[in-house]
Amino acid sequence: MAFPNSAIDELTPEQAYQQGMLLYQQNKYTQARPLLKQAANRGYPAAALMYADTFYANLFIQTEEESEYIVKAAEMGSIIGMLEAGSARSINGKSHLWSAKSDRVLNDLADKGNAFAMSLLSGSSDSHDERFDWLKKAAEAGDAFAQHELARRYGSGDDWFLIPGKREKETERFFKAAADSGYWLGMLDYADRLKKRGNIKGYQSIIDELVEAGDALSILGISGSYVDAREYELAAYYSKIYLDSMGNEGKQSGYKAAQSIYDEAALPLTPEQIKQVDVRVQQYLKTHTVRYQKRIKDYEYTLDSFQ
Repeated sequence: MAFPNSAIDELTPEQAYQQGMLLYQQNKYTQARPLLKQAANRGYPAAALMYADTFYANLFIQTEEESEYIVKAAEMGSIIGMLEAGSARSINGKSHLWSAKSDRVLNDLADKGNAFAMSLLSGSSDSHDERFDWLKKAAEAGDAFAQHELARRYGSGDDWFLIPGKREKETERFFKAAADSGYWLGMLDYADRLKKRGNIKGYQSIIDELVEAGDALSILGISGSYVDAREYELAAYYSKIYLDSMGNEGKQSGYKAAQSIYDEAALPLTPEQIKQVDVRVQQYLKTHTVRYQKRIKDYEYTLDSFQ
């Protein structure tokens, strides 16, 4: 649904922010942009970051639109805005100043035990060893993103463990911690670990919670599992939920995959079965909002958050 400019102008900044944020999480970037821009221009730094991200196009350099609103976010005190404005990808003329400021701010916060700052340092420090040390500190301090990433790296063989079984124990500890925090990707990966161990009840409990929350990634994954199992009606149901909720823009789009699953699942279904699937989908969408859990709370951190 597109918003005419006159309708957007009538929204409060908070309304524009909330509606734009949801569309951003649903990968509907074209629809999100005017709402996020409105909120960004009226004092919402997180909206500026999201608006900038909709213009991301290159791993190595920011686009002009991306850079403009990253700097705007930084000027409004956004921690991530400062970091991005001073990154190697930046093209603004004051990147060295933003780099120095973000480094000072993050290290000051990290010294005070702030897990969010530690997590950002784990992605921005100069050396691999420093980044990994900050990742471990952030995970121990309770940052869910860092806990999930550290668990994933331990599971892939990173770092040294002298005591037999210690690696698996630490991998399990941090996957569970990330899941317990409510981080959806952590919950999904932990559910998969439970399933592999034969704990189907534990697995299903987490999956049910994610579907109830409207996690797009879980819903897409479930639809794929059902089509592989040739349970076509369920595959059609979950893939249609995704298709009726999500857009096809951004770095994390699964729209084409969902469409492929739905097309395969619908093929052996009768017209009546397809109709029933549509009815069930609409019933679900009346009470659930499907989106990706992007790191919105991290975007919302500003210098004022720590006063």
